[in-house]
Amino acid sequence: MKTKKRLALALAAAMLLTAAACHDSSQGGTPSPGQTQGSQTGTPQGLSQVDYDPEAEIAPYLDHLPEIPEADKDFVIEMGYNNCDHMVGAIIGQDTGLYDALGLHVNITKTGQVASAMASGEMVVGYAGFGGLIQNYNKGARVIMPAGSHLGGAMYLVVSPEIESLDEVVGKTLDMGEGSNYSTFWLEICDKLGIPSDIGTYYKGSSMGDEDAMMALRAGHLDIFTCCDPYASIAEEEGFGKILATAWHADVKEDKSTGWGIHCGYYINADFAEQHPELTTRLVLAHCLSLKYMYQHPYSAGLMFAKTFGTSDAVGLRTMYLKTNAEGRTMCWTISKDNMSNYEDWYDMLGVPEEERTLVTDTEGFMDLSWLEKCGIEDFQTFIDEAKIDEIQPLGMSYADWLYMAETIDGVDHSSQVGKVAKWMENGSKTESPIEPYTGDGAYVAPMHAVS
Repeated sequence: MKTKKRLALALAAAMLLTAAACHDSSQGGTPSPGQTQGSQTGTPQGLSQVDYDPEAEIAPYLDHLPEIPEADKDFVIEMGYNNCDHMVGAIIGQDTGLYDALGLHVNITKTGQVASAMASGEMVVGYAGFGGLIQNYNKGARVIMPAGSHLGGAMYLVVSPEIESLDEVVGKTLDMGEGSNYSTFWLEICDKLGIPSDIGTYYKGSSMGDEDAMMALRAGHLDIFTCCDPYASIAEEEGFGKILATAWHADVKEDKSTGWGIHCGYYINADFAEQHPELTTRLVLAHCLSLKYMYQHPYSAGLMFAKTFGTSDAVGLRTMYLKTNAEGRTMCWTISKDNMSNYEDWYDMLGVPEEERTLVTDTEGFMDLSWLEKCGIEDFQTFIDEAKIDEIQPLGMSYADWLYMAETIDGVDHSSQVGKVAKWMENGSKTESPIEPYTGDGAYVAPMHAVS
């Protein structure tokens, strides 16, 4: 591991090569937690100035962008995103001013109904999990996937602090989200832990959304639940839950560029794309540049997430660490049909019956990756290489070193209390686990919560 001094020198050198014009975002407004609307530019708490200019960021791509027709210049684009860390791109596009810079009027709503809203045309752009969108598509919904959003998709098994051994898991009240006994996350974790998976036989089942399940655990009405972040990290920070295991979702091949299955994506109503190709091209570019921002300004991005989700800064920063480093470069716009076909391999590995599988019936019709070419965005790995992300923030960094790096990029005083490693993460095991780099073994059991 590099020392902080060496890390700072590497950062300084790399940032000189990749620096953008300085943008003062201190005058922006702050959307309320739980719902963000409009195209205001907000400033994360503790940051008055970030080295980011959205106009400069879009400049290299202007030659690829068709002019917006006069009739579309005031078009209000309804965008939705689910309450999950996999959907952070929607927030960043707004808070950085990217939508404004691209001439887009975007109204953003956090909702668990993205799939149905897009199927009906109520929303034309959405960030959501794979399953609901595919089910609607297979039923005839006019939806396309022009880009990826979160490759793989880590999910966490959170248990009550009173559970101290695997023997105590069976018989408890469990919520694994809205699904069946064949939740792939649940099956993957059970296989790793060596515990039974049949809900009705071995557990008292329930079916809630992640946030509701977290609140039920906090109130003592639930013992175990599966979720994405920020809910697992909130449970750990507040002490009413602990992460027992992490599932990375569908990594069954050695090469992760093709081995990871799709979990979350970026979706656009096909009718909207056909009728408004100019707006669609700009929306896809805004999405990709939003994901770039997470790597260019991970500290700022973490605080944007915390602000919108109403969490502590520590949870927001930890989430960004997980999504961009500890779990790999999971926030990624490049995706291929190989990623989708990997889902079937994963179902085969887990023994999921055919009738319980969520697979695309027409991959060619669903994945329209031509929009990535139309907007001129480079391949994700090209961005990683040219921006020297592997040099600035190498995979496998401890949370403490990652935080130091993120503070350096965004000019945060290292001696300030903003974003410091909180007590619930400060010792060695809690800094390193359960947020360790993914090694390809399907699921990770946290040694900090060693149960037997």
